[in-house]
Amino acid sequence: MSDFLVERWSPALGAQVHGLDLTAALGGSDAQIDAVVDALYVALIEHQVLFLRDQPLAPEMHVELGRRLGELAPRHHSYTTLDGNDDVAVLTWEPGDRPDASEWHTDMTFRPKPPFASILKAIELPPVGGDTLWASMYSVYDSLDAGFRSDLEGMEICHDPGQFRNGAYERGGNQGITDMLAEAGSAVWPIVSHHPVTGRPYINVSESNARWIMGTGAAESQRIVNYLLDSINRPDHQVRLRWRPNTIAIWDNRASQHYAVADYPKHRRMMHRVAVDTDRRHEATLAIRVAAAT
Repeated sequence: MSDFLVERWSPALGAQVHGLDLTAALGGSDAQIDAVVDALYVALIEHQVLFLRDQPLAPEMHVELGRRLGELAPRHHSYTTLDGNDDVAVLTWEPGDRPDASEWHTDMTFRPKPPFASILKAIELPPVGGDTLWASMYSVYDSLDAGFRSDLEGMEICHDPGQFRNGAYERGGNQGITDMLAEAGSAVWPIVSHHPVTGRPYINVSESNARWIMGTGAAESQRIVNYLLDSINRPDHQVRLRWRPNTIAIWDNRASQHYAVADYPKHRRMMHRVAVDTDRRHEATLAIRVAAAT
C-alpha cells in the first residue's frame, strides 16, 4: 500500500500522490499503516505539500492519519470543531463572510510551538474559486541576494494572531481583543529559521502574523518586512490547488506558507482540518541522538 506515485507540480514545492486509497491504507495492520505514513512523510519532507484526490476519509480516519504523523495540536482559539470530535476543526465561510485565511501565513506561528503539519479536507466548495496556494520559504530564501541573506542572519521578528482581532472585537470589543491576545499569545522567531529535519534555511516572515523586527524602529522594520512579503508574492515560489470535494492536502507547516483565495463571496465553503503538533519521526530521531550522547 506504500507503493504509490508522487508527481511534482512545480519546481518550488507541491506534488500529487497517485494510487493511494487512504481509507484502505489506514484500515491495515499497524505495520502496514506505518509503512504508508512513513512513505508519505518522506514525500512531504521533499515536496512540502502533498495533494490527494478522491479521498472520502471519515473524520475518525482523518484524525488517525494525523496521529500517525505525531501528537495532535491543541484546539484552535477561534475555530469551531466537529460535533463529537474536537480534533477536527471545521472551517466554514458563509456567503458574505470575510475569510481569515486570505493572507500568506504559516499556521499559528504566534504560538511557541506551531503545528508541524496540517491535513485539510474539502467538504463543500463554491462552484468555482476557493483555490489555495502554497509558497516555499526555502525558495524565497534561495532567491535573495547573498548580501541581504547575510544581513537577515541574527534578526528576530515577533508574530502575533493578526486579523483574529476582527472576530475578537466583534465578540467583545476592546476587552475581547485583549483577552484573545492573552489567550493566543505571541512568539519571536529568527527571520532566517532552519528546518529541523532538512536543516535548510527558510524565511520565517508572514503577511498574517509577522509584526515587528526586534531591536528596530517602525520604519526600518516595515521596509524589511515589506521587501520579504513582496518576494513571497512572486509566483516562482508557489503552487496552486483547485479543490474538488474529498481532495486532501497535507503540508509541512514549518517552511511553507499558504493563502486561501477569497473569490467566492456569494457561496459557501467548508473544510475539515486536523493539525499535528509534533513531528513523531523527528522527535524519535532526537530521542535516539540524546540517548546515544548520554
